[in-house]
Amino acid sequence: MLLRRVLKMARTLGAFTEGQAAYYLGMSPGEAREKLDKFVANGLLKAVDIAGMRFYYRDPVEAAEVILNSLDVFALPPEERKKLLNL
Repeated sequence: MLLRRVLKMARTLGAFTEGQAAYYLGMSPGEAREKLDKFVANGLLKAVDIAGMRFYYRDPVEAAEVILNSLDVFALPPEERKKLLNL
């Protein structure tokens, strides 16, 4: 049931943070991160750390769009911008 809700969230939002997941799932951010990281380890989700934030996603194209719209890309160091190109 939890996996289904997380995958629906990924499909709806494109990419999301642990804070967004915690709010949506009704759990603490730490608990949300633990569960999300297990999904990443099992290949059900992907994650990328950019500008000190971890974004979880399924579709890299949708994720890149969401992440680009939520960050000031020009303020990111070159290595952080490169991560976006490699999603």
